[in-house]
Amino acid sequence: MPLVGKFPDHLIDLIKTSKYVHVATASKEGIPSVSLMNYIYVPSSDTYAESDKSDDYIVFATLDNTEKYENILVNPTVSLLFHDWVTAKNLSLRKHSLSETPATDPSQATTTGVPQSSKLLNLLQELNQAELFQMSATIRGHGTIINPTSEESKHYKDLLLRANPDAHCFILSDKTVIVKVKIESAKVTDNENNTSIYK
Repeated sequence: MPLVGKFPDHLIDLIKTSKYVHVATASKEGIPSVSLMNYIYVPSSDTYAESDKSDDYIVFATLDNTEKYENILVNPTVSLLFHDWVTAKNLSLRKHSLSETPATDPSQATTTGVPQSSKLLNLLQELNQAELFQMSATIRGHGTIINPTSEESKHYKDLLLRANPDAHCFILSDKTVIVKVKIESAKVTDNENNTSIYK
């Protein structure tokens, strides 16, 4: 069933806009494994196969020699963790920009007249830690390995490249396979520990 009407708008927005997803798989014996992945969200209207037109998917690329790949072959149940890292991203960008010209002397001033060390201290003091965790969603689904020589595989590789051009070396590797995960259910938790389940 398509997510629209099944999941709330804020959850669909999170799935559409997150840069990365944590992908959890398990072996036949139940041994877990988690990986941080680039991905794309593919609504039912944009799926390649006509038989997929009634479901929404998360699509990502992996290598055919990974634990994740082996796990999905024998145990296709997959969990996906999406997290709202908006403030954390901003913090990371700010830290990076501050560290480009590190101040070894605390009295060294920037163009604004404020020492680098003081700017960083002020940033950390003003940061509302609760904002680091606004919403997270765990999606449960069924993973399918797509035949790497198929037109469907090429279709999704093109979409992945368009969304993640910085990952082209990985996506275009000879050992890369495409995985599509049919979204089946979701559990959403907000920063006040309120939990909602959608099926």
